[in-house]
Amino acid sequence: MSETKPEKSHQGQTSPLFAILSFFNQAMPLKGVTQGAIAKFFQGKWESYLYGILPHPTEPRVLMLSDKSGYFLPYVRVNKMINPSNFGTIKKVIEQELGISLNILYAASKDYDKSKRQIRGIYVLERNGSITELKEGSWIDIETLRNLSLKQPEHKLVIEEYLREIESDNIPELRPPWSKVGWFDCATQWIEEQLLELNYKQLSPIKCIKSWGISCILRVHTSAGNIYFKEASTLPLFCNEPAVTAELANLFPEHIPTVLGINTERHWMLLADFGEPVGRNAPVKLQKDIYHLLAQIQIKSVAHRDNLLSIGCLDRRLARLETQIDVLFNDENVLSEMNTAEINQLNTLAPYLKNLCFQLAEYQIPQTLVHGDLHLHNVAFSQDNYLLFDWTDSCISHPFFDMFELFFPRNNKPFLSPLKVLRDEYLTQWTLYEPRSRLIEAWKIAKPLCALHHAVTYQHIIACLEPRAKQELNGLPIFLRELLKCSIEGIKK
Repeated sequence: MSETKPEKSHQGQTSPLFAILSFFNQAMPLKGVTQGAIAKFFQGKWESYLYGILPHPTEPRVLMLSDKSGYFLPYVRVNKMINPSNFGTIKKVIEQELGISLNILYAASKDYDKSKRQIRGIYVLERNGSITELKEGSWIDIETLRNLSLKQPEHKLVIEEYLREIESDNIPELRPPWSKVGWFDCATQWIEEQLLELNYKQLSPIKCIKSWGISCILRVHTSAGNIYFKEASTLPLFCNEPAVTAELANLFPEHIPTVLGINTERHWMLLADFGEPVGRNAPVKLQKDIYHLLAQIQIKSVAHRDNLLSIGCLDRRLARLETQIDVLFNDENVLSEMNTAEINQLNTLAPYLKNLCFQLAEYQIPQTLVHGDLHLHNVAFSQDNYLLFDWTDSCISHPFFDMFELFFPRNNKPFLSPLKVLRDEYLTQWTLYEPRSRLIEAWKIAKPLCALHHAVTYQHIIACLEPRAKQELNGLPIFLRELLKCSIEGIKK
């Protein structure tokens, strides 16, 4: 354990918190009680402040409340951390505060303050039915807003931007369908029609469980379990997920959720109950089984590449990746995420990475189905089988590009024993094509190209999001820096 210096008060005395920590460390050394653990216990709890922009039913005005300190949006404070994308929970607590039924369209603003242990979000709301029951507050238009004193002055620009938008009826082109008025009602109607055809009894209201820039997921509890609805963005590097998922379910029915219904025009998909995600804390033995399964699905998919490409799985093979390198490194939006030294480093890497694409293609490992976002929250366990879901990023490419969780582990210790065990389990399945020694060579070559592949993915994601939504999905600098790190190490060898 690293040395921790005593925390001093302004008078130079040891702080009460440190005294408590020292007492516990002396009193219970054999129980593994550390200063870090005790400090975490004494830290303040997280708070979530959830503000709502509720529009007037017919005029460009929003509801605001007031007290002696100024005007403010209706809000609720919750003494815990709430995921800003968990619209189901946020909807519930705001409904309870306002006493009306509503939908959440999108988060107009989100702030995560780790030092204060606070999450603050401003959510644009859509009412369900009449709002005549509201007895408090004033309906504020944009001119009135400009002259008001707000308790949270930083909210003024956010509210003003919203009012300008509804006054002009100028919805940003990049706004996803599920963030627009009326979408939830249409989706609900379609889901209910599908359940009727399936003869499933609806046992709960339809709820939004996740909504962000690239997708929206709804859930309804039925006589056949939890049924899931999804619409994903039609980004340039996203596949036709309903069609691809349905085809994969035909090919691998035990390991892909069953598709119950598809709306081709809207890219809507209804999935049968497929259990709960196994999560990133799953035991190593379970993770070995999953990586074994993934490799087997990838190997069996080699025979179906052309069919998968024809129904909407994207072609992102090495030859295509090579052509995307210069485009990536000359994209001003990409470069804006990096500092000057990093940009200079990127500018030297193109020939090296193109050569790696050529080298990796020389191995006999077939390019095949890639999930594109394979982590253990996208794997479920149901009826004694693992099911892989969320195929939005799926494509035909080098299979090792699904290994970003092993190449770039969160703890930054790439060959801890469990990771090496998982790598070996996965690579063993590919000895059908190459001996182990050459698979290890290919693995090393694939590492920087894996980072490159995912950087290209995020390049296209970020380019297609509204400015407010870019930060919640900005994995671009993460993969660019991993690319720099492993490429520079490779060049030096």
